[in-house]
Amino acid sequence: MMGRRRRSLLEQSIQVLIIVGLLCSLPMTRSFTSSNCRFSHRFSTFIATTRDSSPYPAQISIVGGGLAGLSTAYHFLTKIDDRNASVTIYDKCPVGEGGASAVAGGLLHPLSPRGNKLSHWGLEGLFATRKLVDEAAKFAPHCVLREKLYRVALTDENVQALQHVATNVLPEHCRWMEKKELDKLLDTSDSLGGVELYNGCRVIHVPSYLRGLLAACQLRGRVEWKIIDDYMELVNHRHDENVQNDGSRIWIFACGAGIIQEGFFDEDARAKLPLQIVRGQSVELTITDESVPREAALCGKYVTPLLDHNRMLVGATQEFQEEAVSPRDLQEELKRKSYKLAPALWDKADIHRITCGYKVQSQRNNLGRVPIIGRLGKDWIFTGLSSRGLLYHAIYGEKLVDMIFASQGTQKDSEECPIAKQYPHLKWWK
Repeated sequence: MMGRRRRSLLEQSIQVLIIVGLLCSLPMTRSFTSSNCRFSHRFSTFIATTRDSSPYPAQISIVGGGLAGLSTAYHFLTKIDDRNASVTIYDKCPVGEGGASAVAGGLLHPLSPRGNKLSHWGLEGLFATRKLVDEAAKFAPHCVLREKLYRVALTDENVQALQHVATNVLPEHCRWMEKKELDKLLDTSDSLGGVELYNGCRVIHVPSYLRGLLAACQLRGRVEWKIIDDYMELVNHRHDENVQNDGSRIWIFACGAGIIQEGFFDEDARAKLPLQIVRGQSVELTITDESVPREAALCGKYVTPLLDHNRMLVGATQEFQEEAVSPRDLQEELKRKSYKLAPALWDKADIHRITCGYKVQSQRNNLGRVPIIGRLGKDWIFTGLSSRGLLYHAIYGEKLVDMIFASQGTQKDSEECPIAKQYPHLKWWK
C-alpha cells in the first residue's frame, strides 16, 4: 500500500513539473489586469517584451509634447521591457511652454462639463491621471496646487443636479455645501450652494506637471526632446527615416490642432476626422489684496490659482470665428460670466496678461466629447482632448499604447485589435 502511494505521489509531482515547464516555455509577452475596488470596470493592459523575433517596436517618434504626447511616452516606456527602447518627441517649444496644454486651467475632476453627471470613463480617467500626477510630483512637487475644488450652483437646476451627484453618483468624491458655508469660503453672496470635489480631484499647474512627467519618462528609458521650427521639415524627415528603416519606427501624432493645421496627413485623411479647432482665451489676474480667496471654483467658466500665490486664472472663451475676441471684449465677457464665482477677485486684482491656446474638440456622440485614438493610414493619432485633457490624457494614452502593441505584426486595422474589441467605443470615430 505504501509503495502505491509513493508511486502515485511521484507521478503527480512529475505531472506538476511538466505543466510548470510548459508554462515557462510560453512567449514572454503577457497580459494582466489591474483594478481598483472603487471601479466597476477591469482594465486589461499589456507588458511588451521585445526580442529579436518580436514585432513590438522599440523606438517611437511622438509629434507633440503636451498632455497626450507625454502620456503616450510614459506608458510606452513603462510597458515595454527593452533596454534599447527610446522615444523621440518633436515639439515647437520646450516642455510646458507651448500649445493648449501649457495654458490649461488644470482642474481635474470626473464630472461632465455641466456638472450634472459622471463623464464617460470619469472615475477611470481620474484614477489613471492621479497615478501619473503622483509620478510627476516626485520631480515637480509644486505641480499640485490644491487637493480640492468647488463646483458652484448658481441656479435651482444646478442645485438639484449637484445634490443628486453628491448623494447618489459620487459620494466618495463630492460633498454638498450649503450656501452659507460656500459663500464664506469664496467670499461671494451669489451662490445657492455647491459641491466640494476631493479624493483625487485636484488643481494642477499643468506646465510644471508636464516637466515632471517628462522627467518620469526619462527615468524609465531614453527620451530625446527635439525642438523643430518647421513641421514640413519633420514631414520630410519622417519620409526619409521610414525609407531608411523600412518603416519600422512607429510615428504617433499627438499635436492637437497641428494634426489639422499642418501637412502631416493629406486632405482626404484629415476630412475623415470629426474634429473642430476652438480658440480659448483666458485672463491672468494679479491680486492686490491678501484677503481675496485663492480657491478653484467653476460653473461654466472657472477661476483657479496659479503657481504664483498672487496670481489667478479666469477662463476660458470658446471662439470659433477666425478673428480673436479683442482684449477689451474678452475681459468684459469673462468678468460677466465669472463675477458671481469670484467677485472679490475682480474687484481687487489687476489684469496681468491674456493667454491663448487652440484646442481640438471632437464631435459630440452618445459618450459626450471623447478623444480620438487609433491608426490613420500608416501612422497613429491621439487628439480631441478638448477641455477634458487632464481627465482623459492618461487613460487614453495607455489604451493607445496597448492598441499599438496589440496591432504590431498584423496588417489589420487598429479597430480589429483585441483592445479595440474589448473597448469598442474607442473606435467611435471610425
